[in-house]
Amino acid sequence: MPTIPGAKYNVKTTTKGKKVRLAWSGGNVIEAKNLKTGATHTPAEFADDAMSRLQRKMKPKPSKGK
Repeated sequence: MPTIPGAKYNVKTTTKGKKVRLAWSGGNVIEAKNLKTGATHTPAEFADDAMSRLQRKMKPKPSKGK
């Protein structure tokens, strides 16, 4: 397992039962890895997810026409 310098690692089980290894640095998750499939969520993907959430939140809701 290659490590990130200065990061602390923790394994959590999600609500759906998946085991995920989290890498923490400075109080923020900087990497998440699914231990069964090996899929890794990187800092760039975290930023993309945050932007998507922000865009969904700012999107105007359709008005109810009568």
